[in-house]
Amino acid sequence: MTTWLYQGVTAFVIFVPLAAVLVGPFVAFVYRRYRYAAPGPALLAVAGGLYACALVAFTTFPLPDDPQRYCRLGRRIDYWQTRPLASLDDVIARYEATGLTSTLTSGVFLQVAFNVLFFVPLGVLVATALPRRRGGGGRGLATAAAAGLAVSLLIEATQGTGLWGLYPCPYRLADVDDLLTNTTGAIVGWLIGRLVARTVGRWLGPRLSLDVPRRSDLEPPTGRRRVGAGVSDLVLAVFIGAVLAVGISLVARGRGVTTESLQQPLQWVQIAVSTVVFLVVPLLRRDRATPGQAMVLLGVQRSDRPERARAWSVLVRFVVRWLPIILWPAAGVLTVAVVELVTVLVRRDDRSLTSVIAHTATRTHDAMAADSRLPSGKS
Repeated sequence: MTTWLYQGVTAFVIFVPLAAVLVGPFVAFVYRRYRYAAPGPALLAVAGGLYACALVAFTTFPLPDDPQRYCRLGRRIDYWQTRPLASLDDVIARYEATGLTSTLTSGVFLQVAFNVLFFVPLGVLVATALPRRRGGGGRGLATAAAAGLAVSLLIEATQGTGLWGLYPCPYRLADVDDLLTNTTGAIVGWLIGRLVARTVGRWLGPRLSLDVPRRSDLEPPTGRRRVGAGVSDLVLAVFIGAVLAVGISLVARGRGVTTESLQQPLQWVQIAVSTVVFLVVPLLRRDRATPGQAMVLLGVQRSDRPERARAWSVLVRFVVRWLPIILWPAAGVLTVAVVELVTVLVRRDDRSLTSVIAHTATRTHDAMAADSRLPSGKS
């Protein structure tokens, strides 16, 4: 595996678990800010997350295999290059010695060029993230330059100190010229981002912009929003159960307990976690929402009047929708999904079978607040 391929794979390996942990808080933030699943922030978050992970992977990995041997052989090497424009002098010297064509394909030139290109995405992200205000161009350019300089300084300090002492010695050169080239790349990226926003933005419209107003959220929630809340609840329950199962298994193995003897207790742990997520949390919340519903600003009310659902209705919702999934995970998920979907499709009010049986209706927080029953955005 080549070094670049290894670094690219490492970036994805870092990004996937990080995204899994942060997706819930991010979705909650987007709904509180925009009141809908705005695509602009989602795209920016994914792009920014991948870029940040790529920065870590390409500037930190791979680590030398044998730290003691590497540090012993490299202890006479100065890993701090503090002479400004030394890399430019190397490029000029190469040009005078070999000519333009050879220089453009040489390592000394490509290193400088890649240092500029590597920070172009940062400038584009800054140009996209900052609200576009009339007369704010200079401020945006300064922000991009400051961001490029700050990130570059952090990278160089990390390299020059050997991961801040985590590695026995520095294994990459900390070059002052990288501060200049990286900052230049961020500035170029900002200019490109502004240009793209003015041209492509005419075709894509305001949907991909961060600088959009909050929408009114008084209409009944869409099916996609309700399904997203349910899927989030399932993922949360499984994730918490898995974390607890791993912790319990590690402790039990340390005490000589066999894996086979843990199967039944671990099943009860998952049942307990699911009960808390799907039943206990809604009973404790004023809006009767599960964690997934609360994340997308949904609550559960009585179907006959604008009041929060009664406790027995929450229990009925748990028994009808969630208990089959808890007891028979594979068959339960499929059966509940099909029954709920068919019910929504045949009913004019788009209510699910669970809502019909429990005499409840799923509404947005803003709609509930409009009835003066729940403060906006609170539970």
